[in-house]
Amino acid sequence: MQLSFSVRLSACIILLLATSCRAHKLYEQYKASTYDFPEPVDTQDHEIEIQKPEIFGDNDDGVFASNDFAGARLSGFSKLNDTLYQAVISPENLPINESPWYAFKIWSSNTRTVNLLLNYTYSKHRYYPKLSTNARQWSNIDTSNFKFLGDSTRALLKIDLKKDTLWIAAQEIIDSRMVEKWCEGLTVNSKVHLKKFGKSKQGRPLLFLDIYQGKKANKETIVLLSRQHPPEVTGFMAMKAFVQELLECSNSADFFSKYRVMVYPLLNPDGVDMGNWRHNAGGIDLNRDWAYYQQPETRAVADHIVTEIKNNNNEVILGLDFHSTWHDVYYTLSRDQINTNIPNFRKKWFERIEKVLGNNYLINEKPAGLGTPVSKGWFFTQFGAEGITYEIGDDTPRDFIQKKGQVSAQEMVNVLLEGKYR
Repeated sequence: MQLSFSVRLSACIILLLATSCRAHKLYEQYKASTYDFPEPVDTQDHEIEIQKPEIFGDNDDGVFASNDFAGARLSGFSKLNDTLYQAVISPENLPINESPWYAFKIWSSNTRTVNLLLNYTYSKHRYYPKLSTNARQWSNIDTSNFKFLGDSTRALLKIDLKKDTLWIAAQEIIDSRMVEKWCEGLTVNSKVHLKKFGKSKQGRPLLFLDIYQGKKANKETIVLLSRQHPPEVTGFMAMKAFVQELLECSNSADFFSKYRVMVYPLLNPDGVDMGNWRHNAGGIDLNRDWAYYQQPETRAVADHIVTEIKNNNNEVILGLDFHSTWHDVYYTLSRDQINTNIPNFRKKWFERIEKVLGNNYLINEKPAGLGTPVSKGWFFTQFGAEGITYEIGDDTPRDFIQKKGQVSAQEMVNVLLEGKYR
């Protein structure tokens, strides 16, 4: 007996609905679990001062400065005398880590040499000035044209101005759009899958690079985080070198057939584009919000990691969070207090890095137990995984950042492929 068209259509609809329901059940949304860290931090919104984009200066004097671009920080600009100008650099709110980020454009209607006073208001100097004529290629200011004043809450620059714009910044400017373009460029590799999984407090996309070969299910997984703190550009540089080496190393195919790497390259896009010293648009240090996830960025990332891991039957074995500080250091979990799911990995990895870098290079490791709710502790409390904060110095030579990132990635691959890290 031949079924009527309407009966066959109804059967198809029922089948499609059933399939859709089954597909929906295959991918469920999960919430990251909370944890009472020994040293809790209040991460509910704190009011911030929103920087107003503007051009400072007047036509009579002919010297102008601007903070009207992504990543800028210039709170005020004024002329003090015929050859001395002041740039005021204030934070988004207080209290705050002493990381006085600054980035602005400056130019003159006629060629002249001026002295520029950087006034940090609430902090001592940290970042040695970088100069650029196009915001892409950067160089350090000549040491003879820079000095600290008094208690180092002020610094004096001697600069040559002309009609063409001069960019002055604490570090190389890498805003959210630049990060997204880098991510897009990686997708020419078939192992790289770029997704947007959530939004920041101000609505900027949160980016996710999912890297694997074949299927991503049932694989041990490494998670990489970066730019929780806006000024920490050198940490981002190290993360870039690390990821690119993973994709280009000779045993990349073998590695990604066995392991999955989940990369969150820019956790704080609002803070980066607003030119914040430390915080997100909610006025919070995101790397203190890994207990209760009060901020939308931490909530989204934590839930996304947990959801992806549970839906794909993965096991997180390692979390690396890339940061910057005064010098190169690895903040780790104390072996005396914490036993992770890969207890032999860290010692083997550090030994390999030291050997390859040579020249008496020694790993600067600072182990500690669980304290404040930071990401390295979260990887352990959430998954039993090894958590490491990979810190790069503000002034570490850029070629060494690249080399260290590459060597770190290659030796991680080697240790994991040998399979003796449990």
